[in-house]
Amino acid sequence: MTSWSTSIAVSSRSELERLSVALLKNEMPLSRPVRLLGVSLSSLHEGEQDESQLGLPI
Repeated sequence: MTSWSTSIAVSSRSELERLSVALLKNEMPLSRPVRLLGVSLSSLHEGEQDESQLGLPI
């Protein structure tokens, strides 16, 4: 599989899940079963929170 980026901020967990499942479906049918699917977030910023970005409680 290859990496993929969005042009807009992911604003919810459900949106991240939807995007992840869509990426996997694009690879179907798979030659082998999937045991682990890794999803990562990047370009996270500290500071004043914009309404379009998801707040992650730590």
